[in-house]
Amino acid sequence: QIMLGTTPIIFLIFPTCLSGALLYMASVKDETGNPEFAWAGTISAITLSITAIVQFGSMIVAAYYLEQTAAKRSADIDAILDDREVKEADDKAAHLNRCYRDVTQWDMVPFTAKLLLQTSLGCIITSCYMVQFFTSLCFTPHSLTDSIDDNLDGKVANLFLPLGWVAGGLFCC
Repeated sequence: QIMLGTTPIIFLIFPTCLSGALLYMASVKDETGNPEFAWAGTISAITLSITAIVQFGSMIVAAYYLEQTAAKRSADIDAILDDREVKEADDKAAHLNRCYRDVTQWDMVPFTAKLLLQTSLGCIITSCYMVQFFTSLCFTPHSLTDSIDDNLDGKVANLFLPLGWVAGGLFCC
């Protein structure tokens, strides 16, 4: 009877295994380098979508039945005694959380520390945006396989253009 009760798990495992098998088939190449099963990539995308729907649906069904059972048997649940060690650990964690909350109040931080933190944040954000949006103005084009001697005249520092030095300086501030 236990084996029969666990049989529905097949509906969760089968789409996942099928998706994995199809992903593997899509990656197999023949002697010329072309996919041996060209159709498998498309089918694996479909089965991955179906797998996601099945997994999400099973989570919703499990949550529904868990809530129903908890509501119907609340007296039984309330009758279960708390484990002493777990209760002590929970109390200790709650105490540490209260202590952390008390000592990390933003209103209690001195003005100069607030100003320093906010300025540092602004500098780092500006640096990240500069590097992201103006990469060609910050760095010399260089790839992993390029030679530092040939591409950067033997100096790693030549990787940075003037705006790159500014971005790096802002990040370090």
